[in-house]
Amino acid sequence: MRATTGLIATFLVAAGAFAAAPKPAPKSAEKPTAASCSGCREKGAPIDPAALDDADAAARPAYAAASKYPETIDKIHCYCGCEESPNLHHASLLTCFTTLHATGCEICRGEAELAGKMKGEGSADEEIKQVVEAFYQDKGR
Repeated sequence: MRATTGLIATFLVAAGAFAAAPKPAPKSAEKPTAASCSGCREKGAPIDPAALDDADAAARPAYAAASKYPETIDKIHCYCGCEESPNLHHASLLTCFTTLHATGCEICRGEAELAGKMKGEGSADEEIKQVVEAFYQDKGR
């Protein structure tokens, strides 16, 4: 009986120690890349494109553009309707990339990819805003 009681006590102590041990944080798809940009309307940081699941791999270029050029992306109106939505309350196109919203929205992704391409080619932010908004204003919901 003493051997069984000792065995049970040892098991309970070990189980308690295991339960109290720190657990690694789960990989979160909504992990921001860095601090948000200080001059932006959107105060949250875009999600790191590498943190997106393989199912969302098609969205990585757009998330990369938002991460690389947040000041530019923040100046652009999003034509998917999220800025006007009473549920979403997005501040700008950049807001779409602070959550997983843009993984399921071709308009958000298209706007960001076009803006990122133009910025990478040296276009000024005002020109990028005009071109992207002119192209997408009739494509929105």
